[in-house]
Amino acid sequence: MANPEHKEQLDGLDKISVVSYRLGITLFALSLLSLFSAELLCVLEVKFAPFLREWSLNLIAVSAALSAANIHVYDKKIRSIITWSSWIGLTLFIVIPTKEWLYLGFMFITFSGIALKESYCFKVKGLNLIPLLLILSVLVLWMKEPTILAPLAGLSGLIYALLAIEKWKMPLHFDIGKKANYQI
Repeated sequence: MANPEHKEQLDGLDKISVVSYRLGITLFALSLLSLFSAELLCVLEVKFAPFLREWSLNLIAVSAALSAANIHVYDKKIRSIITWSSWIGLTLFIVIPTKEWLYLGFMFITFSGIALKESYCFKVKGLNLIPLLLILSVLVLWMKEPTILAPLAGLSGLIYALLAIEKWKMPLHFDIGKKANYQI
């Protein structure tokens, strides 16, 4: 965990990395809230629900790439698990786009890891529940139950939105921590 009293000197690439990471978290929150809306509209049999759902899934993929490419975790093994989960998910997203539960499952590993990482720094209510909510979402996606997926996605999106708000409030150097502590 980063020491907030330590102020690392950030270069341009560091700043872009932190902003991209935070943007990924923000887009993930928005994509889950969009998926919540899409699933509700699907239950109500609204005509454009499939379009909104597809848009939400594409946005999850973009947010996974942004977050995985720019996560700041000292331990290289943990960092590898978190990032490679998204890269595998993104590959599956391209290769077998009909298996939503499969590629989202890998991407959700990344966002579960991010939630657990950020729970050490923030006391956002429900942040520790994110892994469970996302695991249940994958199961429900596999079962094709939009009535159950809607509240899971909505609650996860709300928690992640609260996290995103807290992340944007803090200085950029908090995300980097002490550069010397990173395992390469």
